[in-house]
Amino acid sequence: MTPERREGVVLVAAGCLPFVVGALVSRDGTDLIPGCPFRTLTGLPCPLCGGTRAFAWAARGDSGFLSYNGFWVFVALAVILAGVFVLATRVRVLDALTRTPPRAILLLGGLGAAGWVWALAERATIAPPG
Repeated sequence: MTPERREGVVLVAAGCLPFVVGALVSRDGTDLIPGCPFRTLTGLPCPLCGGTRAFAWAARGDSGFLSYNGFWVFVALAVILAGVFVLATRVRVLDALTRTPPRAILLLGGLGAAGWVWALAERATIAPPG
């Protein structure tokens, strides 16, 4: 398997995995995942809070995922599309995004920050209810 094909398959699989897990858990999440220690300590949602429920709703085709941390659903869809792009064009995208440690840290930090902003805004901790 070529490196390009491997990257494309891994991206598609990584993007689909949260939807598979979401289809297996109830819309209310699961007790298999322990409570969020950050939220327990601070009372604020972490960047991932609501992600499991968002995927559980999205996997069922329900737009209610937007009421949870739907940001990660959009990230997963982008990862799937990136994988399809790599498979179709044989142009690798991960290398350009993560070639150096600072780029990888910037990418992961940016995604984490965006997920956290979504979680905080959704729970009206930084944005008033509209």
